[in-house]
Amino acid sequence: MRPVLLIDFGSTFTKVTAVDLDEEILLGHASAFTTVDHDIGCGLASAIKKLEQKTGVLSYEYRLACSSAAGGLRMMVSGLVPELTAEAGRLAALGAGAKITRIFSHRLGRRDLAHIESNPPDIFLLTGGTDGGNRSVIIDNAAALARLSIRFPVIVAGNRDAVDDCEDLLNDFEVSFCPNVMPRFNKLNVEPVQRAIRSLFLTHIIRARGMTKASSLL
Repeated sequence: MRPVLLIDFGSTFTKVTAVDLDEEILLGHASAFTTVDHDIGCGLASAIKKLEQKTGVLSYEYRLACSSAAGGLRMMVSGLVPELTAEAGRLAALGAGAKITRIFSHRLGRRDLAHIESNPPDIFLLTGGTDGGNRSVIIDNAAALARLSIRFPVIVAGNRDAVDDCEDLLNDFEVSFCPNVMPRFNKLNVEPVQRAIRSLFLTHIIRARGMTKASSLL
């Protein structure tokens, strides 16, 4: 038997499931209230204790965890045109498990900025222009974000010729810089952005109280 423990930290419940990889069967499932207010590890321990009442104490080959709390990271994407860089950004975000709440094309207008202010994302993916191509749109959009009264993590993955300007404009944001999602026309490079999204996801999830302690159990 090769038992594996699967854990999901939800907004309300922490759910645990034991499966046997050899037999490909479900061994047991249990849940407990998520205890984010004081120590998320308490809810995890309670769920595991309930599971052990069904399966007995198991020696797990792997302990794998995820979080469905708040439905994942909410992400907005901006790009030059819908069919090209904006679509490349969308594919990168979806491939990393982010929940896209809005896609903007061309320059961000007043209504766009008002929407961002009232519905702030967990991450904003700023793209636009192939390398050596249009650089004005992504720079203008970086300047527009800088005028907002709110701050959130930004991933810049557009025309490499615009990176320095974006860095200067977004100096008080948490910014991750990635290679262009579309360095050449119809040439996608989404993997670096996907890694950056996953890294930000882990960083923000770990901020949940007690998550660092809970990670020692995995």
